[in-house]
Amino acid sequence: MLNRIKLKAVSASVLIALCTGMTGSAQASQTPEAPKEEAMINEKVVITARRPAETKSYVEQVTAPPFGAEQLARWDDKICVGVSGVREEHAQFLADLVSQRAVEIGLRTGKPGCKPDVTILVTTEPTKLIAAMQTEYTSLFAVNNETRTGSLGNAAFEQFKTEDRPVRWWHVSETKSADGARIRGEASQGLTDGVTGAPTIRSEGSRLRSAIREDLSRVIVIVDANRVQDVSLDSLGDYIALVALMQADPNGDTRAINTIMNLFRSDAGDKRALAMTDWDKDFLRALYSMPRNTVSLSQAERYLAQRMERE
Repeated sequence: MLNRIKLKAVSASVLIALCTGMTGSAQASQTPEAPKEEAMINEKVVITARRPAETKSYVEQVTAPPFGAEQLARWDDKICVGVSGVREEHAQFLADLVSQRAVEIGLRTGKPGCKPDVTILVTTEPTKLIAAMQTEYTSLFAVNNETRTGSLGNAAFEQFKTEDRPVRWWHVSETKSADGARIRGEASQGLTDGVTGAPTIRSEGSRLRSAIREDLSRVIVIVDANRVQDVSLDSLGDYIALVALMQADPNGDTRAINTIMNLFRSDAGDKRALAMTDWDKDFLRALYSMPRNTVSLSQAERYLAQRMERE
């Protein structure tokens, strides 16, 4: 285990140059051998089911979809993880861990050299880096919610850019038809699915299912190397994996929830986890088994909470 290793981060100016030609590294680690079962004799087992109020609170506090969204966005089928700003062995470790968590919920991961859609940048100058990226790549963050894209908007972006956090993240989602095709009219904007001119039939939606869905398009994760020195790479990787695989809320009140989201909270007490908890893993499994085109956000949240109660 790589534990409490000092992250040798590069400056914001160097990372800007890296962003233009960065290649991803996303090799899933081998699954560790399961521990041998030990015989249990005369042990008292107490089974406690999760209460609806607990699962409802978890879903509400850890998720943050854009205003007006009717679904919680998720990755469709495949992700590519790229890490820059640290030594190669540390970058590979983080990429592998995030990729492993993705594989566990049914996603495929890109090969070395793929174009990253999960971009992890480690720097000693996070605010300066974000500002420079905003200037250099105007549409990267989709702050103004351009056609068929979604983000948390201007106010949230200012918080992302300026608030002092060990880890910051920014999600951009894309609205697609219920079957995953780009919506008609986008071809004129240079967006295509690779097949043009073919006759298609699209679902029209109903009171139970929507005609559209939200797919994650890209995630930018900024790690402040100055503030994660006392955290193991294992813990940091699990934290990044959770916030990269779903629309995580940086402002959620998770103090009473057993989650890796409390890794950097000093007020979480015994709820401060050092790895993804069963709650976190069950939430991701529920999210990636949920119907993609829920008709409302409340329907999506109910599904997730009920699924987690059964886990």
